[in-house]
Amino acid sequence: MHPRNQRIAIALLSLAAHADVHATAAEDEHIRQIVQGVLKEKDQKIEQLEARIKQLEQERNNSVAVSANPTVAPAGEPAPAPVKTAANAKPEPTVDTKLKALDKKIAALKEAAEANGLQMSGFFDINAKTGNSTDQTFSVGSVELDLDYVHDDHFGASSALVLCGNSSNADYGAPGAVFCGNSGPGALSGGSTMAGIAVALVDYHSFNDRIPPRGRIFNNKGFHIQAGRFDLPFGNDYQNFANKDRITITAPLTTSRMQLGGYNADGIRSYGAWDMFNYSVFWTDALYANDGHTVGGRLGLALGQNTYKIHNANPEGIEIGVSHLSEFDGENRIRNTVYGADLSIGYGMWRLQNEFMLLNAHQQVFLEQDADGNPLPIIIPDPNTSPFGKGHQLGYHSTLTVDLESLSKQPIVAFARYSRWQPSQGLGLDFDGSTVAINDISMLSLGFNYKFSDHLRVKFEYNDSLGTETAERYFDRKLGIAQIVMSF
Repeated sequence: MHPRNQRIAIALLSLAAHADVHATAAEDEHIRQIVQGVLKEKDQKIEQLEARIKQLEQERNNSVAVSANPTVAPAGEPAPAPVKTAANAKPEPTVDTKLKALDKKIAALKEAAEANGLQMSGFFDINAKTGNSTDQTFSVGSVELDLDYVHDDHFGASSALVLCGNSSNADYGAPGAVFCGNSGPGALSGGSTMAGIAVALVDYHSFNDRIPPRGRIFNNKGFHIQAGRFDLPFGNDYQNFANKDRITITAPLTTSRMQLGGYNADGIRSYGAWDMFNYSVFWTDALYANDGHTVGGRLGLALGQNTYKIHNANPEGIEIGVSHLSEFDGENRIRNTVYGADLSIGYGMWRLQNEFMLLNAHQQVFLEQDADGNPLPIIIPDPNTSPFGKGHQLGYHSTLTVDLESLSKQPIVAFARYSRWQPSQGLGLDFDGSTVAINDISMLSLGFNYKFSDHLRVKFEYNDSLGTETAERYFDRKLGIAQIVMSF
């Protein structure tokens, strides 16, 4: 290249480089100004946030100081009521929420016990009656605690402890149905029995390891051999000796009169259920006297229903049962024989329970007197002594229950029952040993119960003897009863 042209090219490159340096410096200055503006704006926002935080902290400190030192209103001026806001207002708990909370607590306790092989349950009842022979309106009936313990696959134990409140102020020798709130606990028959053991047994079993102390013992398939104290499956009312299991309040006359409140004794028994068949056999102490023993049993046939049903269900289908027991005195002479038949029919919301009992006495009861002239019932075979009479008795009842929940959308069960008791003799012994006139008795019972929850039920019942009566101290011709049963 010509020297002149080289000088021109070098000059042009120098000018271009100088211009580029000036452009870069200008851009850097512009960027620096933008960044400074952003940082300044950020500092302003930080200062504003710090000021707001200080303001909120001051307001909080002021509110804490006011709470710690509330202003005392001058004398004579009412203190201002606290203002309720949506934030601090809490809804008042309803009866339903309280019952649900109680159910959860009970379920938690049961789960803790079952984890160790123990099932616990129980109940108590409170009664209110119209004018009656006890001259009391309110009474605590019976309190029962049931325990069911499984030791292993084949052995277990069960017990039911019963306490009678006797707040009705009845005499201690009164029948259990009166002594325990006019409802009847079964197994306790008065006679100063404030508390008692209704069930206490050891059990050998197969198929099923649950041993219900009372109630529907045939609900589960199985085979059991037991020793101890227990209710006797006779007829069908044995399922309802505990008030929590009974739809009605009072027991039928077959139970209260002929079974003395409910057959219960010490001894041994075996029972089981397979498919449609169930059975029970027992050998126990005497039922109607203080000496001797009793043997008997029941055979049942269930048609058109699931035998293994839940405890509180109203099963459909038909169940037929026949029962028998023979009681012997201390010298093995037969004293009484009792025959029973029962029929239960369930269809939809309807359930009909029928029971028939016949007691034949084989020995006459004669009246002797003690030193004070009071009659003493003793059993002797001498026909030349003035007889008190053989205790032949016939009884039956028919009970209809209707589950109205499907119609009323409320857990209501209505019931109607007619029962009859026909003794052969015209005289009997009252609870205190006095001789009183007795007659055939009819009893019509009407009522309903309402289930608030699985643990709370309220029952109402009206009883009318339809013009029949006896001279017994605690006989009521007409009686209205309300009962609250709390189970756990």
